[in-house]
Amino acid sequence: MIKYRELLENTKVYKALDGDIAEGRLNHCYMIIGEDSLAVEGLCSLFAQRILCSNGGCGKCISCQKVEDGNHEGVFRPKNLKADGIREFIEKVYVTSESDVKVMVIEELDKVDAKVQNFLLKSLEEPVDGVVFVLGVRRQTAVLETVKSRSKKLAVAPFSKSQIGAYFSDTFRGYSKAVVNEAVDCCLGSLSRCDELLEDEEFGGDMTDVVFLLKGLTSTKVNLKMQGRLDIKDGKLVKYLDIMQLICGVLLKRQSGIEVEGFEKLRPLANVFTVPMLVNFNELLVNARQKTESYCKDENILDNLFIKLLEVKYLCR
Repeated sequence: MIKYRELLENTKVYKALDGDIAEGRLNHCYMIIGEDSLAVEGLCSLFAQRILCSNGGCGKCISCQKVEDGNHEGVFRPKNLKADGIREFIEKVYVTSESDVKVMVIEELDKVDAKVQNFLLKSLEEPVDGVVFVLGVRRQTAVLETVKSRSKKLAVAPFSKSQIGAYFSDTFRGYSKAVVNEAVDCCLGSLSRCDELLEDEEFGGDMTDVVFLLKGLTSTKVNLKMQGRLDIKDGKLVKYLDIMQLICGVLLKRQSGIEVEGFEKLRPLANVFTVPMLVNFNELLVNARQKTESYCKDENILDNLFIKLLEVKYLCR
């Protein structure tokens, strides 16, 4: 079963393909663009099903099941994203297939070297009847303009909190309601992030600790006491830094007048930090993250970070 199928089928991206097929104007190349890797990958598979299924991409017939299982004779994916894998993949465009229509899928085109992407150009510039390319892209900047210009580009928008929340109201998949609510509240509309948070049952408690610590950041004495709440053993400092950067980013957007759904736990911090504070905080967090990749001790990194955070908070009052 394709994860989040119901949500993905209701996106503008999927409906665009559905409309093209209904009107008999199927494009020779679709580029699905979005940072949400789970949504992009899922849509690539749904596109293949919709193009090949005689029942409108039902998800239940033999054709759809074969696509889902990865053994449909009309769906081709490269064995790898290097030159040899892409070259072999393109050769299959011109080889007779058991299927009337071929769907050529590359789910992570932005991971293909720019020089190797040139192998695609001939097939995109001179479309072959009965061949449809479905290209997944996370970073548009990593894709050649010549490839983008020959594709119908479809951008995946973040899902709303209500959309994801409604999906989970009936589908808890064995997770506790508290964990699900936390994931829905903090996923920023990303199915990939939602999935990661569902797997991380400690995330809610860790975020609570970080919020409590940041709210109580008032003096060196208090600071040291607050730091004791964070268990940074087993490399967990990196996770705390990631949570702090996430919090900083959300607060910065809200302070700048940009609406961000969810993150109810951040309400106690709403009036604690100014925009200049948050900009400086983020820079300090980036530096701390870089130090974790060196030989610095985690305890020293955390101590230094909070001393600097106090300085910034004082200077930017």
